[in-house]
Amino acid sequence: MREVMMKAQELAQAILQSEIYQTMHTLEDQMTKDEAATAAVAAYMEKRSNVELLLRAPDFDAEKVAAAGQELEDAQKAMDAYPLVKDMREAQQRFQDMMDNVNRILRLVITGEVEDGGSGCSGNCASCGGCGH
Repeated sequence: MREVMMKAQELAQAILQSEIYQTMHTLEDQMTKDEAATAAVAAYMEKRSNVELLLRAPDFDAEKVAAAGQELEDAQKAMDAYPLVKDMREAQQRFQDMMDNVNRILRLVITGEVEDGGSGCSGNCASCGGCGH
């Protein structure tokens, strides 16, 4: 058990030291210091939450949902207008892809099975850049 925990800690350190994680962390840090970009993200999150509430309401009003959907779309366009937001979202997606590949590799080694869907890790990190080399 101790060896497994030590290897898990080594994996966590490798992830933290990866270029993918470092880039994402740097961009997130920059984001928190950019008031306009942070406000745009907050406005988007508020509009998204509003749409979700309207969709769950027992007295579903299609006109209200459509209007809220348009507000959400406008907020997303405003948010996406900030290059820093776009860069951060792309970095978060690359990090998520890397973590998905790590999980696929673990699943393959432990169970011998890969996920259905066909876009799993081929074992060759050059094909996806998931290893961060």
